Amino acid sequence: MKKWKFLTAAALTLMLAACGADEETSTKDDSDKAATEQTAGTDNKETAATEAPVFPMTVSSLSAGSETEDGKSLTFEDVTFEEMPKNIVVFDYGFLDTLDALGVEGIVGIAANGGKGNFPEHLKEKYLTDSVTDVGSLKQIDFEKVAAANPDAIFISGRQGSFYEELKEITPNVVFIGSDNSNYVDGVFETVDLAAEIFGKQEKAEELKASLQEKVDAVKEKAAGYENALVAMYNDKKISGFDNGEDSRFAYVYNDFGFKPSTTDIKASSHGSDFSYESILSVDPEVLLIIDRTASDVETIKADIENDIIKQTRAYKEDKIVYLDGVNWYFSSNGVTTEAEKLDEILNELK
Repeated sequence: MKKWKFLTAAALTLMLAACGADEETSTKDDSDKAATEQTAGTDNKETAATEAPVFPMTVSSLSAGSETEDGKSLTFEDVTFEEMPKNIVVFDYGFLDTLDALGVEGIVGIAANGGKGNFPEHLKEKYLTDSVTDVGSLKQIDFEKVAAANPDAIFISGRQGSFYEELKEITPNVVFIGSDNSNYVDGVFETVDLAAEIFGKQEKAEELKASLQEKVDAVKEKAAGYENALVAMYNDKKISGFDNGEDSRFAYVYNDFGFKPSTTDIKASSHGSDFSYESILSVDPEVLLIIDRTASDVETIKADIENDIIKQTRAYKEDKIVYLDGVNWYFSSNGVTTEAEKLDEILNELK
C-alpha cells in the first residue's frame, strides 16, 4: 500500500511538472504572439503615421520661376499650410484630375467657364454641379467668386500665372503647378507626390504612378517599332507642327513616349509652328499624331486632314494617322488619369 502511495505521489509529481512545463510553454507562446501582434501593430501605426501628413507643412510650387503663356517670367513663394486644406480652388484641369484620382475631398471652386468648352469629360458629373463654385475660365478669373468660396488653398498653372499676386490677396496659399517638358513623366509624378503629401494619399499615389508607368513603358515599346513620327495640332483648319525641342509643347511625345521625330527643324514654340500639308508630306512621317484643338468630332477633322496631299504620306497609306482628344492633350495635360487616357489613345490606335 505504501508502495502504491509512493508511485502515485511520484506520478503526480511528474504530472504536475509536465503541466507546469506546458503552462510555461503556453505562456511563452502567448507572450511571443502578443509581442508579434504588438510589433505588427507598431508597424501599422508607423505606416499610418507615414500616410498622415504632418502640419505645419511647407511646400514649394512646381516649375518655380516658370513662365506664363505670354512668356512673362514668374517667381513663386513657398507656401506653409498650418493644417490640411479644407476649401480648395483649382484652376488647372490636370491637377484637378489628379486630386480626384487620389480621392481628395474639399474642392469648392473650379474654372468651369459656365460648363462651356473644354472641361474634361470624366470630371463633369462630379464637379459641374451647384455644390462647386464656378470661378471663371482658365484665363478670366472671377475674383469675387474665388473670395466667396473662402479657399485655404488655390492651385494654378501657366494660364493663371499673371494673376498670382491678386490671388494671394485672397489667400497666401497659392501653389503653382507647372509642366516640365524636359522631363515630362517625372513631372507628372511630381505633381502626384505633391498632392499626396499635402492630403495624406501616399499609398494611392504609388498605385497610380505604377499604373501610369506601365502604360508609358507599353507606348515606348510600341514607338520603338516605328521609324519616325510627327505631332501636329489641328485648330480651325490650321495645322501646327511640333518637334522634340525643349520649348515644344509636345516634346514629351518624342522624349518621354519614345517616338523618333521625323524632323527637328520646326521653330520652337509652345503653340507650335505653322505647318502646311505640304510640310507634312515633305517630312513624310510613318506615324502622324493629330491633336484636335477644336474638340470637334473626328469625321469633321478627317475631311480636312485626309486630303489629296496627306493621302500621299506614308502615315496615310499605312493607316497610321492617330486623332487625339484635344481636351486631354491641350487643356488637362499633367493629370494622372488624363495622361493614362492619352497613352491609351495611342496604344488603341497603333495596334
